[in-house]
Amino acid sequence: MITLNANQANQTVLLSLREMRQVLTETFTHYLLVITQDDNGQSGVQLAQVPTIAYENDRITSLTVTTVTLTQGGTYRYEIYGQNSASNTDPENAAVVGSVAIGTIKMNDTTQYFNAPSIDIPLDVNG
Repeated sequence: MITLNANQANQTVLLSLREMRQVLTETFTHYLLVITQDDNGQSGVQLAQVPTIAYENDRITSLTVTTVTLTQGGTYRYEIYGQNSASNTDPENAAVVGSVAIGTIKMNDTTQYFNAPSIDIPLDVNG
């Protein structure tokens, strides 16, 4: 499971994605990440993006992703596709080669719902 913060850009995700290159028949140059809200079995808000590949080798892929516009915390599901486009965000587009990974994201809500008061307790010294 991946853990991300809601409504925040430039977050790092570490996954093993390169192994699926051997299974797919076509080569690809980019990934397409689709994040969909999945609380209570209801499909909700969706965010599709072409993440930046920060680093990739045979064992690990480091992606830089954003969750801007996803403002609620909770459970989300993700699907990552291999594609030959640097701008396509549609999984049905012809540039998409195939699915590379599917999983779950725990989205942390960073909203502060209260302000903690600053309390000064004076020292009571009788003497």
